Amino acid sequence: MVDMARTLRVRLSVRSALALVFALGLTFLILSIARDAERVFAWALSAMAIAALVYPAVEWLAHFRFVPRALAVFLTAIVLLGAIGFVGYKIVNDVSNAMSSLQQAAPQRAGELEKNSDFFREIKLKERVTNLVDAIPQRLAGGKTSEAIKAAASQSVAFLAGFILTIFFVLYGRRLLDGGLSLIEDDAARQRAAFVIRDGSSRAMFFARVKLWEAVVEAFLAFAIARAAGVPGAAALAVWVGLWSFLPVAGVVIGALPIIVFAGAHTLQRAIVVAACFLVILICDWLVNRWLERRTVYVGSFALVLAAFGGLELYGLNGALLFMLGAVLMISIIAEFGPEEMAERLAAPPPPAG
Repeated sequence: MVDMARTLRVRLSVRSALALVFALGLTFLILSIARDAERVFAWALSAMAIAALVYPAVEWLAHFRFVPRALAVFLTAIVLLGAIGFVGYKIVNDVSNAMSSLQQAAPQRAGELEKNSDFFREIKLKERVTNLVDAIPQRLAGGKTSEAIKAAASQSVAFLAGFILTIFFVLYGRRLLDGGLSLIEDDAARQRAAFVIRDGSSRAMFFARVKLWEAVVEAFLAFAIARAAGVPGAAALAVWVGLWSFLPVAGVVIGALPIIVFAGAHTLQRAIVVAACFLVILICDWLVNRWLERRTVYVGSFALVLAAFGGLELYGLNGALLFMLGAVLMISIIAEFGPEEMAERLAAPPPPAG
């Protein structure tokens, strides 16, 4: 039999080979830059989000004749930094006090157990517990002194860079947006894009600001409840409740569980009272969310939960907050295209090729 198979030969010119190698090298270079600049992207996105959230406060202060715009930005920054510093101080102070109590109570309890058990005396329980609780502050600080100093310096640089970027976006964010829209040559398309972006972002930012204030109020209420119930670490637990309040459905419940459990360590009646207080907060949270969705846009629990856990898995707490804000912004912009307009776009014939 005659072999009828034909060998397929592909001829590659030198120019095509060089172009292919250049394209592969450029792709790897872009991926490497994106990976190395991951923290820079995070700083820029965080700065943009903070600038968008505080922009109305700057505009409100700038409306007064005796307040220049630069002074309005400065006052807003001072208030924001003061709030962050106060919360950070309260968390560190509560954790430090709780740590001091633990360093005193844990070895004492271990010594009591050693008196009544040969096994605990044999394993030197009191000595092990003492060494453990003495090592906890060093671990919380980030390891050894040199490692803690290096981590603090890195975080300080990141904070300073983010602060400068935030001021830049507050001052020039609107100009950057207008400059990007000016690249659209068609007047009708540019006006439509400007309306969709500005109206959608306005809804999303209003949604985010209300959720932020809601988290702050719930954190203060949780702090007051924890202090009244004698729960240790009230500030840290209040911040925990505030962060969980961004999630719908069961966010407040999950955040309040540690406070309820610590309150139950005293008496069962105290735990029931604390749980009833958080039940009232949960009902108010549900009512505020229903009003907010009618006022702005319906986001849905699934989208927020998916964005939160996706961002948390990829970039930690900062990523979770940014992903949730991005999800709200994307849904708000999509909601600007009403059902009739979307139907017209779907029914329209595709544009000619080329």
